Amino acid sequence: MSDIVFRKIKKDDLDEVYILLNQLSKKDITSIDKDSSWRNFISNTSSNSIVCIYENRIVAYGSIVIENKIRGHVAGHIEDIVVDSSVRGKMVGVKLVKELISIGKSKGCYRITLFCDEELIKFYQRNGFKVDNVIMKKYLNG
Repeated sequence: MSDIVFRKIKKDDLDEVYILLNQLSKKDITSIDKDSSWRNFISNTSSNSIVCIYENRIVAYGSIVIENKIRGHVAGHIEDIVVDSSVRGKMVGVKLVKELISIGKSKGCYRITLFCDEELIKFYQRNGFKVDNVIMKKYLNG
């Protein structure tokens, strides 16, 4: 799959990206106000979201959020990695993660973190990540 292309997300990509993200967690995409969501999303300058194009369609999506730390360091947080089920196992995920790491390096990140399900630990370990610490979450309003 050498003919894949990564680029920044555009507003016109939303429908395809929403469908992809539903492979991670289901959401009624008809209930989303796309204009408002896009305005809020694009105003977040710390987010660097990309799509992967293969055969004229979006087959993967991911984001790295850049955080400026109080002591001057810069950290990256990879979010929402999803690869379409039709191209899984064809190294698209590996290339997507490498592309996001490259963005993190270009932004001066000293560290990149991500959360993943237990069954994905080996995938991320093969891509240079290691299990470190415990993650705790508190969900607010749903």
